[in-house]
Amino acid sequence: MRAGRWKRAKEVQHWLRQRHEQKLSLAGVYYWLGKLGGVLKVPRKTHAQKDAAQAEEFQRTLCDKLKSLNVAGGRPVRIWVADEHRYGLIPVVRKCWTLRGLRPTAPYQTKYEWGYLYTALEVDGQNAAEFLCLPEVNLEMSRLFLERLVARDPQAEHVVIWDQAGFHPQPHLHDLPAQVHLIPLPPYSPELNPVEIIGDVIKDRIANTLWATLESLEAALGEELRPIYENAERVRSLVSHNWLINQVNATATENSAIPNSKWY
Repeated sequence: MRAGRWKRAKEVQHWLRQRHEQKLSLAGVYYWLGKLGGVLKVPRKTHAQKDAAQAEEFQRTLCDKLKSLNVAGGRPVRIWVADEHRYGLIPVVRKCWTLRGLRPTAPYQTKYEWGYLYTALEVDGQNAAEFLCLPEVNLEMSRLFLERLVARDPQAEHVVIWDQAGFHPQPHLHDLPAQVHLIPLPPYSPELNPVEIIGDVIKDRIANTLWATLESLEAALGEELRPIYENAERVRSLVSHNWLINQVNATATENSAIPNSKWY
């Protein structure tokens, strides 16, 4: 089970019968799965082209990647994980509470208007959170986000860890805002980015609701995100991947003691 070998109880039942000549009913299989600590979960999708070894290596060597940046001495260094999430006027449908025997319904519309929430969460340091709603995702918008990030603390160097999406600038191909340093995540490895959880946060808020305008939807998102960007402990809990915290703390850089900045 730890290796994810079986997807269904019937597979375990077949394995017991073929390999060990043990004939158990499905009820018996469920019983022993429970006794062994098994739980039924919705699996997270993983891309067929993902290189698991590359993802593991990134977790082991992030400290070295941070040190190799040669960030200018004398400045505080702030380390961020970043990502984007799309939202729009076509409603998100999610589970909701109801009474047994009743089938709930959710309002729906086909209204094709979208926006994108750019997010950066600070790893350690002051555990700040920065959010910016933009109309598109492209190189121009990504650079604007980085510029706004720097503008909130122009005295610091900013290290941004995010994926290799085509609309993210690449250090060897594009000019970066001053004081910005990028570290790309391995391809097809979203589980390495704590910011992924923000997608669930915003979907939970806007689900099963008809929004007349993007402005009203974004106002609701702002209220939902407020407890995050106003509470460093909440950010700390979101980025508390042990490997990430350990690798960041192992570097010789010193995160700044600058109060949380907020923009939306």
